[in-house]
Amino acid sequence: MKTMYVIKNTANGRYYRKLGAETHQYVGIENATPFSKWKKAKQKANILHAAISPIGEQINFEVKQHKFYVLKNQNDKGYMNQVSWNASKKEAKMFAEKEAALKEAEEIAIGMAKVGIDIEFGMEEV
Repeated sequence: MKTMYVIKNTANGRYYRKLGAETHQYVGIENATPFSKWKKAKQKANILHAAISPIGEQINFEVKQHKFYVLKNQNDKGYMNQVSWNASKKEAKMFAEKEAALKEAEEIAIGMAKVGIDIEFGMEEV
């Protein structure tokens, strides 16, 4: 199990999500960009704070530890992402809540069963 970290905007309780090199947005925890290292998340939080402070905003950023979950297919040959259920672990879709991962696994299994494909997922904490 690997600990993941997210950056929380204390002004609005939302979380940092990287969109591109210079663009980002603040979202719910389910769409937050996770960092595998606390130091890297803290560096990014400091950059965000430095960028906002000069314009007079009183916003702070906290680095929070959070568990994420991925779905691994029944044959242990890959992880589910947006387009496949055989993706590598680093490409896997991550879920911020265990219940959301379980719900998605069930919905996929039911949908695939309707077209004659038997697929099941195990859940793994990352």
